[in-house]
Amino acid sequence: MKRSNRLLVLFGLIFALVGGGLAFAVASGGSSTVGPGPSASPTAEATTTVVRATKDINLGDQITADMLEEKTMSVSEAARLGPDTFTRKDQVVGKIAGGKISTGEPLVGSRDFLNPGSMTDGKDIAGAIASGYLGVAIELDQINGVGTLIVPGDRVNIILSVYVNQLALSNTTNPKLPVSVEGGQAVTTKMIIQNRKVILTLLPAPDAAAPVTNASAAPIAAPTTPTVHNSGRHMVAIIEVKPEEAEIISWAQRQEKTDPQNYIDLSVSLRSDKDNALPNAVTPGITYKMLIDKYLVLPPDSRAIIPPDIARELQW
Repeated sequence: MKRSNRLLVLFGLIFALVGGGLAFAVASGGSSTVGPGPSASPTAEATTTVVRATKDINLGDQITADMLEEKTMSVSEAARLGPDTFTRKDQVVGKIAGGKISTGEPLVGSRDFLNPGSMTDGKDIAGAIASGYLGVAIELDQINGVGTLIVPGDRVNIILSVYVNQLALSNTTNPKLPVSVEGGQAVTTKMIIQNRKVILTLLPAPDAAAPVTNASAAPIAAPTTPTVHNSGRHMVAIIEVKPEEAEIISWAQRQEKTDPQNYIDLSVSLRSDKDNALPNAVTPGITYKMLIDKYLVLPPDSRAIIPPDIARELQW
């Protein structure tokens, strides 16, 4: 091969190698610098809080802050729980559970709480009664039932008033002294039961003048009217008591009278919720004689109805 031909072949090889290298460099550089643009990150969903139970809550329990937690979740998760959940614990603290609320379950306003007269017929209330206690019904009016304003979860003391027939005295040995003292009835009153929980209250229908009853003679539950009037309204309160206290209440409610206040022999007084942990108060009870001796209530003066010569000798 001639020298000139060999030089042409050599230069061709050199140009081919240089061109391939440049093409590789361009291809490599382009792949490292050119690519798809940055992708947009999704917007985070707004969050809210939902109040949930941290322990099992039973029917009739008064809800306290240690039973609750505020759980953070997305707005869509909270919406699936219903429209009437709560966002803060203080919105439900102090309310009375209207049924079993399990640990971790959100609290719902339309389902989980009791209000006066809100119990539906046929719903089991045995879970609201503590072990060793019984639930008893007491009929109350606006005078002996704190205005019929007590609600489930309240604590009450129960006062018994008993009518006692006094002895009738007359002088049968001396016809010249026709003295006679009628026996009549006296009332003795004592606070016999203290610090007992109201489980449920049953109220008459708002427009009824007297309690509305069904076939079983039980008052029908109805919501409390917004304004309370002294209208003679009655209510039935289901109260948690010890077995021996249930016997007292049953006995007292059979001692009915014919006057308008049928159940004057049993009344309730409302306790402060700050006193629930205190020991029972010690009270002496009260009779008419104690009113005279301790509180200086004046006794009736029988000198006006006995012969003057005898009355002159009497002193009080």
